[in-house]
Amino acid sequence: MFSVQLGAFPNVSSLALAPLAVAVALRSACGVGGLKWPNDLLAPDGRKLAGILLEADVRGGQVRAAVLGVGVNVSGAPEGAASLVEFRAVHRPTLLRDLLWQIEVWLSAPPARVLDAWRSFSVTLNREVHVRARHGDVVGVARDVAADGALLVEVEDKLVRVEAGDVALIGTVASEANEFSNRTTGGAI
Repeated sequence: MFSVQLGAFPNVSSLALAPLAVAVALRSACGVGGLKWPNDLLAPDGRKLAGILLEADVRGGQVRAAVLGVGVNVSGAPEGAASLVEFRAVHRPTLLRDLLWQIEVWLSAPPARVLDAWRSFSVTLNREVHVRARHGDVVGVARDVAADGALLVEVEDKLVRVEAGDVALIGTVASEANEFSNRTTGGAI
């Protein structure tokens, strides 16, 4: 696990896609798994492999500083979680170097490219989800992510925006994650 202070963001809206950009960077550096909105990397078998936390000092609509925390289960994991060495060989210094490089690349990428990449690695979209959000629980099918990174969930033929919350995927996570992994890696892990 590591934390890094990111440079200042010009405004709050520029910070909105940062968690998705970092998630894409994490998936790219690890080379396996799928992204669960907004900040988790799931292993090919559906167990949690890594997570992201982004905290920011926002005053008057300006982002003064942001601190990014990334945790990857490299060679050990809490019960029920996965470790990266189960799926590929890992050299920690190389993984850290690659991850920092990918974070730099994806935080400076155009928003449309970040969203397209996030969608391509997603195990959340087109799945039934249960979201615990500030304004209450939302249960429906995750359909897309908005331009600002909000999750769009279809509930009774209406799209509900979820800007923050804890997402639980409903159904068989392991089979979906394996199907995703086979799609993105050609079946080779």
